[in-house]
Amino acid sequence: MCKLFSFPVWLVLSLIWTGLVAYYGFMNAPYVPLDISANDPGTIEALNAATLRHALFFGALAAVPPLIALLFGRLVCRSRSRT
Repeated sequence: MCKLFSFPVWLVLSLIWTGLVAYYGFMNAPYVPLDISANDPGTIEALNAATLRHALFFGALAAVPPLIALLFGRLVCRSRSRT
């Protein structure tokens, strides 16, 4: 069972997960439509807020699940090695 949670397996799956999240985040990044003035200060502020929120959300989505999986794997392997 601990071979399933080994570090190289975790690393490969984490890289695949992070790549998929990065691709999806890149394809859905906020932008200014052509029918809205890009020089308006309100539009610039709204775009900056949306971009920050988008980056924080997708950064957490890319980082948190692999960390949880790593901690869970270490917990399972540690408890099995003691018994």
